[in-house]
Amino acid sequence: MKMGELDLRSREAMLKGGKKGPVLTPGDPARSALYLHASHEAQPSMPPGKKLQDWQISVLRRWIGTGAPLEKPIDSGANDAKSAMSAMEERPITEAERQFWSFRPVKRTQAPQVRNRNWVRNPVDAFLLSAMESKGLKPSPAASKRTLVRRVYLDLWGLPPTPAQVDEFLNDQRPDAFELLVDKLLASSHYGERWARHWLDLVHYADSGGFEYDRDFKSAWRYRDWVVRAIAADKPYDQFVREQIAGDEIHPDDPGAQTATGFFRLGLEHNIKTEITRMDEMDDILQITGGTFLGMTIGCARCHNHKFDPIPQKDYYRMQAVFYSTKENDYPLADAAAIAAFKAANAKVDDLIKPLKKQVDDIEKPYRDTLIARERDRLPDYMKEALRIPAEKRTEGQKLIVIQVEKTRNFSQDDVLAAMSKEDRARREEVLAQIRQMEKQRPEPLPAAMAITESGPKAEPSYFLHRGSVDTKGSLMKPGVLSVATSREPEFPEPPAGARSTHRRKAFAEWLSSPDNPLFARVMVNRIWQHHFGEGIVRTPSNFGKTGDRPTHPELLDWLASEFVARGWSMKAMHRLMVTSSAYRQGSDDIAANNAIDADNKYVWRMPRQRIEGEIIRDQILAVAGAIDLKHYGPGVRPYIDPSLWQGSSGRTWGGTTDEDRSTWRRSIYVHSKRTIPLPMLEVFDRPDAITHCSRRNRSTIAPQALILMNNSFIRMQAGEFAKRLEREAGKALDKQIDLAFSLAFSRGPSQTERTAAHQFLEGRPEALSDFCQALFNSNEFLYTQ
Repeated sequence: MKMGELDLRSREAMLKGGKKGPVLTPGDPARSALYLHASHEAQPSMPPGKKLQDWQISVLRRWIGTGAPLEKPIDSGANDAKSAMSAMEERPITEAERQFWSFRPVKRTQAPQVRNRNWVRNPVDAFLLSAMESKGLKPSPAASKRTLVRRVYLDLWGLPPTPAQVDEFLNDQRPDAFELLVDKLLASSHYGERWARHWLDLVHYADSGGFEYDRDFKSAWRYRDWVVRAIAADKPYDQFVREQIAGDEIHPDDPGAQTATGFFRLGLEHNIKTEITRMDEMDDILQITGGTFLGMTIGCARCHNHKFDPIPQKDYYRMQAVFYSTKENDYPLADAAAIAAFKAANAKVDDLIKPLKKQVDDIEKPYRDTLIARERDRLPDYMKEALRIPAEKRTEGQKLIVIQVEKTRNFSQDDVLAAMSKEDRARREEVLAQIRQMEKQRPEPLPAAMAITESGPKAEPSYFLHRGSVDTKGSLMKPGVLSVATSREPEFPEPPAGARSTHRRKAFAEWLSSPDNPLFARVMVNRIWQHHFGEGIVRTPSNFGKTGDRPTHPELLDWLASEFVARGWSMKAMHRLMVTSSAYRQGSDDIAANNAIDADNKYVWRMPRQRIEGEIIRDQILAVAGAIDLKHYGPGVRPYIDPSLWQGSSGRTWGGTTDEDRSTWRRSIYVHSKRTIPLPMLEVFDRPDAITHCSRRNRSTIAPQALILMNNSFIRMQAGEFAKRLEREAGKALDKQIDLAFSLAFSRGPSQTERTAAHQFLEGRPEALSDFCQALFNSNEFLYTQ
């Protein structure tokens, strides 16, 4: 029996307490004597004469705040502290938490019966109409065929229909004319380009590494092209995801599968590599993986158990263990013979240059050492102390200090040269000239894809980090998944003989894309719905947790999810199902009676009017002007940006193109995406910053949008190209020019009022045609879908 009859070795004993009563109130540290005495907020302080470290007190507070879970008694003896820390890592999932709507298994229900059966084209309509009828709402009248053809072209291709394409649809009197048009649009590679843009938003795609240097990635565009091709080919969604997570493990010799793992290389590039920055890289991977594929804010569990959702911190670090062994790999896209020849030629040059580089180092070393010594004498004492401590004994903070000291010097190569004698400078330049001559003997670099690899089948150890700090490592972590989304933990078997990696990602990808995962299919069909109907059935598309919105039509969401699986994970099948529905074909006009009941259109009684994204506005301008280059794939192009926006920035470059450079008049998905130098037109129209996962873009209406459409040199020039097209195709007759302008820009002819106003503006002023064209670019009808 302990003094005071208090036993802290089990949860039950703490709840019972000693002579002075219970010492633990689960969920409330401020009422727990255990915490109050340990934090010295109550006397006597414990342990006597010595206060626990701040992080230890924080761990204790967090453990009590999460309900003080402790399944097993703590062993007494030397391992007490370690056992206690290990116990604090546990956070069991309750059965009640598993019953939250998004964690329950997908349940397919039959389409409901409705009164207005004639409106129902497929089960999507039945689910929507049933909800409308229950609320006293009526669906909107069908949109005109002209409205519908423009809507579906912009929706599935991101390009406006040509007048000939509009006429072809208007003249097609077959009862399934619209379905046939949808099939035609889905069969085109333009569909892949349009919908790849939505995916690239999710995975924060960019062609540069961000931060202050923002170095360009050499071949990120190969991942972008892989996404375009995969979506255009209707690669099954489960396979599409598995290849991005573990393509190198599933198909180790397939260049396409290797390219798909570029998904892991899209994060921000840290210039200083430490254990801390490695944790930041892992956090980026987990946040993108959780948000994109699971619709969950997993990153919140990096430092503590998730505050709102049943995501234990341990799940975070178990999932981190899945990815921890990954390393960057520039995968050569060449055959074995070409790779071997390239390596041999480079090795030969390296062998020739190596002794010459040593000569240069030997010449510079005494001067460099003198400058370093002079600099270190000026350092503060704490930095000097970090440099004196042996490398293996330094703390993480001291390691970072040393790296900063070594990488951040207050002298340059010019200072080294200035300190040299005239003779040494001449000798150094002579050797460098030899090196430059030998460098010319190197072969041309092989094409390569940004991919990942692992060092071998043995996993690198990764640990639970208390408070997310690398200085407070807990238990060694085994790989795992999101506990609340699975009723049975998947197996992570040992890799097969001869494996080049741990195969942890392959096992994780198989769990992730399983039909038994309640989140995977729901999240993706909700994203597809969001882009067609303006809002998702769940209006927080990457937050299916407690702080996210509840589904407006839960039965429909589950029906779509189950249908997605039943149709072989075909994304095209889901597009076709949604856009051929009566709901999609509705008009977008307001109805006063419906507005009074559902002003937010949650029940989809009309189609929303949506502002087109900046990339599609730019593509539409180029298409209408007759200037667009529709070539597919390849490295990104760099449209002209005023040099004052990028010159002088540290390490930031753009290029020397001009607006007249027709090679840059390609679709916007092929514009080089530099994180610190966004194309101004795309930026003002709410282009994501590519720093974080973007599940839905902002929809702002701001003055710079109008100003850039009125004053930007590219817009002015394309208005001129549009005017030349009108003169070329319609001749000099104003009526024909006006008709063609409206047909190209809006897929319709002008009203009498519009024709009269255009005549008054253009009559006797041929030079005003370009201004007239630019006015069309600025109109709401051009910038919005109806």
